Amino acid sequence: MKLISVLLLLLPALGLFQTGCRHAENPAKGRGPRIVILGLDGADWQLIDPLIAKGRLPLFKELKDKHAWGYLRTSTPAKSPIIWTSIATGKTLAKHGIDDFRAKTANAQGKFAIFNSMDIRQPLLWDMLGDHGRRSVLVNWYLSYPPRPLNGVNVSDFFRSSAASTRPRERNQLSQTVYPPERAAELVKLLTPDYRQALQRMNLPDFPEVYRRMQTGMEYLDLPIFKNYPDWVIEENLVTDIADHLFRSEDFDLFAAYFKMTDVVQHFAYMALVDNAYKKTLDQAMVHGELPAALQAEAYARLADILCPVYQNLEKVMRRYFEAEAGRDTYFIILSDHGFTFFQRAGTVRYNHVGPAKAPNGILIVRGPKVKAGKITLAGIYDIAPTVLYLLGLPLDRTMDGKPLAKLFTFRHASAYTVYKKKKFKPLKRNQDLDEKALKELKALGYIN
Repeated sequence: MKLISVLLLLLPALGLFQTGCRHAENPAKGRGPRIVILGLDGADWQLIDPLIAKGRLPLFKELKDKHAWGYLRTSTPAKSPIIWTSIATGKTLAKHGIDDFRAKTANAQGKFAIFNSMDIRQPLLWDMLGDHGRRSVLVNWYLSYPPRPLNGVNVSDFFRSSAASTRPRERNQLSQTVYPPERAAELVKLLTPDYRQALQRMNLPDFPEVYRRMQTGMEYLDLPIFKNYPDWVIEENLVTDIADHLFRSEDFDLFAAYFKMTDVVQHFAYMALVDNAYKKTLDQAMVHGELPAALQAEAYARLADILCPVYQNLEKVMRRYFEAEAGRDTYFIILSDHGFTFFQRAGTVRYNHVGPAKAPNGILIVRGPKVKAGKITLAGIYDIAPTVLYLLGLPLDRTMDGKPLAKLFTFRHASAYTVYKKKKFKPLKRNQDLDEKALKELKALGYIN
């Protein structure tokens, strides 16, 4: 009888203990490590390393000295919608279906529609996490518009341009660019609409004015990329502020933010801000599509000096994440989709990522409590999604084309496998205003004629 009495007294405690165990085993919000992916479009070690050598990027130096770093193998052609979708799915373009910036066949209106999130055939990383009750926060991720429902928050890549627009019709479409839509009213308050103020906050040069002072004989407004530059600065500043706000205020298991200014500036840095005499020197020195190693290093160093303020601003952004309470005991995956390279076309040297026979690789940095310091080898764009699943202890997708970068960590564990399914969402009507604005942006960057 005494034994039974003791057991009866212990039952509530045992029940609490068992409930706690079930909660720990249940992949619910907040369990396990938090993971942050920072996508830096076009970031390149060829530019970062010369600036580290000059003492101008101390945080990047610290990341290379104390954490894991390397190149991230990309795909050819190195087109952003293809690569960022591969990063988010762990799969090739043949599987996810995004093979360019826009469709190759005309629609019923005779237009070649740009790809958006509804065209992605495969489940995305945040869909997979949602299957296990995990919460994701996305900010400006490439091809995240229209924002598909998820367990968390999705500030799509069309929010920035809608919020910064002076056209009332586009401002009225803000709620269509965020999930949940009611968050739009809160986030648009973070907008700094003044170009000069945004430049000052990000400590970026007024590159169109720099070009004007070079007295090339052309007005900067003759170059569409400079005409769009003020908008990109305002929008990048908004993305930075939204990401910082949500990083500090939201619960998440995965946080992913995309920044594009490193790519934007490189698209005009060589074309417009390197003097013609030096470009002719490179034209004459290139043999069989290759520059002499010393001259190539010098050319990268010149471009690095132009890009330096952009990378210094990224250091400021990253440092805020690292030092925040939400950044403690968090895994950071910092990466780019591609670099830029010099190649020859029609007898002249070009500097780009679309055009060379082999696309230049991006960067990869992994920082976290159980990460082995040192150089990363054999990492590719398809490995990021399975690595996130591995870190969270979730089943891997056996149809992915990449593998977890398990050797980066001081722990190992066995993984289960499954096949994640794409969620079915109600088809959304295309927003022609937003599509047209995106097309103008792509044309300004030279991706579309």
